[in-house]
Amino acid sequence: MIRKIAHYVDSLLTQDLARQTLPSAGMVVAWYTNKENICSVVHSHPYFELILPMAGDVLYSCNGSLYSIHPGELIIFPDEIYHMGRYNVSSEVSERLLLQVDQSLWREVAAQLSIPGFLTSHEPVIFNADVVSAWDIRDLFLRIDRSSAMAPELRSRAFRAQLSELMLILKTCMSSADTIAADATSALVDKAQKYIQMHYTEPAFSINQLTDYLYVSRSHISHIFREYTMDSIHGYLTALRLQHFKLSLSEGKSVLDACTESGFSDYSSFLKTFRKAYGITPKEDRKRLLQNPEHAPVEDMSMLDVATLPAPISPGL
Repeated sequence: MIRKIAHYVDSLLTQDLARQTLPSAGMVVAWYTNKENICSVVHSHPYFELILPMAGDVLYSCNGSLYSIHPGELIIFPDEIYHMGRYNVSSEVSERLLLQVDQSLWREVAAQLSIPGFLTSHEPVIFNADVVSAWDIRDLFLRIDRSSAMAPELRSRAFRAQLSELMLILKTCMSSADTIAADATSALVDKAQKYIQMHYTEPAFSINQLTDYLYVSRSHISHIFREYTMDSIHGYLTALRLQHFKLSLSEGKSVLDACTESGFSDYSSFLKTFRKAYGITPKEDRKRLLQNPEHAPVEDMSMLDVATLPAPISPGL
């Protein structure tokens, strides 16, 4: 039998999808295809995300830094780290293989291996194509996906063994020769992002408050912020507030309470923003979440044969 993996084509990443918890098994493998050169919204996950670009470059923004990730390389985002990506930077299509690992499972396995705190800092880590190819990390991702078809008790053992293998490989390859640094970093943008992340739920928060904190002009921070985050300050702020609103809705809060707690001060303006982002009203979205709290709808999801995936990238080619 040919194992099929979940395949998402040009899916719209919504804030509830970004915050959706993983199934009880704790690990999920998925294949993403983007045919448009678009940016994802700024988001964070309650799980670790390991991304293997297979075709097309990806540009990621995180903590005031830009990372150009090429086919064959591996980037790891720890849990609860805000980031965003731009796909198809230099190609007609972006193909990415993702492994998502529940934060509790990651920490439990790391503790069992006597490497507690492994890759849990709030910074992404990138491994070069030589490491990924030499250790057949792509094949390990696919074996993890195949193990998801096992009976629950066997799957749990297999997942832990495979995650242990992956962690030991990555631990072995943590030297500077095997990892890749950011392409560009701005300490000012990093400081701005962290300040916004601390205060975005405050309705009175404004860009003027940010500029006063940074001691810079509005025009300067606006220009450099967009350069390093691929988004405006207003767009970044709104995305964080929408993510918080979605999370509050999923926890059973009323629309008005979730709106207020997320930093939106004008309800009518919020309604326009929400409808523009998601095409429905907040009340309609709350009703959908209450009817199906475990899973948000995903557009254009199919199952893709493992045999049809692009061949692994050979370093130097």
